[in-house]
Amino acid sequence: MKIKKSLMFILVFWLFAFNGFAGVEWVSTITSHGKGKYANNEIISHIYAEKGNLKQVFEGVSNESPFYFQDGYWLFKANDDIIYIVNDREKNYMEMNLDGLLQMVGMFGQLVKITITDHTINTEVLPKETLMGYSCNHVKITSDYTMKVKIAFIKKKMIMHEVKEIWATPGMPGLGEINKSFMRKDFKTGIPDLDEFIQKEMEQQKNLGFPLKIVNEQVQKGKKGKVKSKNTTTIEVTKIQTKSFPKGFFEIPGEYDRIEGLGSGKKLGIF
Repeated sequence: MKIKKSLMFILVFWLFAFNGFAGVEWVSTITSHGKGKYANNEIISHIYAEKGNLKQVFEGVSNESPFYFQDGYWLFKANDDIIYIVNDREKNYMEMNLDGLLQMVGMFGQLVKITITDHTINTEVLPKETLMGYSCNHVKITSDYTMKVKIAFIKKKMIMHEVKEIWATPGMPGLGEINKSFMRKDFKTGIPDLDEFIQKEMEQQKNLGFPLKIVNEQVQKGKKGKVKSKNTTTIEVTKIQTKSFPKGFFEIPGEYDRIEGLGSGKKLGIF
């Protein structure tokens, strides 16, 4: 569940941040702290975008997973509507349709029943701040909800408290060029409560601009209000610049082998 939760976080960040910039590159650092195998991590990505194509190169990963790893990258090609997960180390790649990627979460939901109730959201507009020379909208979104998870005869109830601060600028170069092939997606997982939850969260973040910094703190409480776990994830952009890319930059090398995705039953390198 940790892998899928991290994957969903990155996808939602893409949906919120990516608007199909023409010739833009930026460096982003994702730092997470908490309990669990994949909870503590630092991912440094160099991200390139042009004409609706996006390439996210993982330049530093302290705790690798099947989805983000050193010597690899994600490639989204607007005309294909596919995410390619490319492994430079093994010289191979796997393809995943955007809908198929989220259906993995939906398949998980067929095995594990997830319900979300008592969901409340409060958005506080804070004074604007300047980051990296850009004037940023600054908001704090506080969300409380109860998540119930059922696996066969095992039931778990989690009372969640989440605080997310966002610094986003409408002044990002190329922000107005919308990549409709990406943004038209409704990003449905097939888990009704989870889909509704994501939609409500995204509504609070509309029209803020490109996020230069996000700090997300999630606290899980027990029935009596005692804190059981605390996880904090910070996404911060450290460099932005416009750039022209050479022909073939958003193409996978011809000598790379296409492999089956997760669930094929094969052991394929770090996949």
